[in-house]
Amino acid sequence: MSKFLDLENPFFAPLWIRIAVVVVMAVWGTFELSQGAILWAIIFLGFAAICGWRFATIDYSKTPKE
Repeated sequence: MSKFLDLENPFFAPLWIRIAVVVVMAVWGTFELSQGAILWAIIFLGFAAICGWRFATIDYSKTPKE
């Protein structure tokens, strides 16, 4: 069974992709918060925080090159 969100996938190895993922989720969470959708804001801001933390702790130099 695969993971829900596999952040160790080689797709996320380039730094700009990791930054883009975190920024897009944080911006969308902020937008949802500004529109009054508190639940969606919590979900997106939570995913942004989790991804940012995991991206900072995963060593992508060990991922196989395709």
